[in-house]
Amino acid sequence: MRVTIRDVAERAGVSPMAVSVVLNGTGGRKVTVTPEKADRIRQAARELRYQTNHAARIFRTGRTGQIAVVFQNFGRFFPQSTYRGDVMNGVMEALFPANYTLCLCPKLIREGNPDIISDGRFDGVLWCRPDLSEGSTLALQEASAPVVLMHAPPGTVLGVPTFCADNDGAMRRVVSHLISLGHERLAFVIDPISEHSVEGQARSEALRSAARRAGLPEPEVIILTTDHSILRRYSEPNPAHTALVCFSDELAGFVLRSCEDFGVDVPSNVSVVGFDSSPICVTTRPSLTSVNQPVERMAFEATNHLLSLIRNLEQGEPSIAATSTLYDCQLDIRGSTGPAALIVENLYECKESLHPY
Repeated sequence: MRVTIRDVAERAGVSPMAVSVVLNGTGGRKVTVTPEKADRIRQAARELRYQTNHAARIFRTGRTGQIAVVFQNFGRFFPQSTYRGDVMNGVMEALFPANYTLCLCPKLIREGNPDIISDGRFDGVLWCRPDLSEGSTLALQEASAPVVLMHAPPGTVLGVPTFCADNDGAMRRVVSHLISLGHERLAFVIDPISEHSVEGQARSEALRSAARRAGLPEPEVIILTTDHSILRRYSEPNPAHTALVCFSDELAGFVLRSCEDFGVDVPSNVSVVGFDSSPICVTTRPSLTSVNQPVERMAFEATNHLLSLIRNLEQGEPSIAATSTLYDCQLDIRGSTGPAALIVENLYECKESLHPY
């Protein structure tokens, strides 16, 4: 039979409220427990092997001590990218000193049941790389638990704070670098899952916008499925593009390996750019030129902001106005980008001009 607070109180010769104050930190401000009584209570609890009822504590305090970190599609920890590990490191660095438990949720909001975010199981939610529907957007706006979005551009959901890379500035740097190497025909490469994320769409548009501003043709969007055979074309003369800008380092790593398998030389046939500039970039063949995104710092600061929202809510203080934090991203230039391949528009005319007789 479970030992209750009343059992401990009877053994220690004190009131149940005094036991609650000492063992659970509750019981009301008017209850004062002397050090001698507190020692008796703790001794009685040890003798009876009393264990706190976590569910009862949640009911009394309204706090679960749990934070949800949501990835719509978490997948796996891949050796090709440290992105997920960097996110987790930043989150844990903020959460654990505050005595919060991390709950990793592959998909918190599902179609048909968007209100689960406010059902009381979490004190707050950090949502990474959201893929939003009309129903989930409304649920985030009306959520009773604080929510912070990471990898979501400013204004993604009205009233919800966002922490995101400056995709526009990053892509302007990418385009400037590629133009300096003679590239004009670019493509944006993304996977089918990231294609639907708000940051995937924002990053794609950022590249198109940067290309337009530079006077380049509109970059094509290539959705790279498990069949990478589309990359074979870059081993042929006059390919459709001379540079591929990938959504992430993880995806760029797959592109580099497939190019090697298909006999596509990087960067002689085509240049490749990643996003994150994770440690894996120096281990790929060739080393990967990539946008440097401070993922771990972003996760740490986003989580700390979420904790401040939770504290304000618990203390009944005015809510903090939604903020949007953008992170400047530099471009780390490595071996996967080089001069654009020579384009021969008309091989026959070229031969005639060289050998008129």
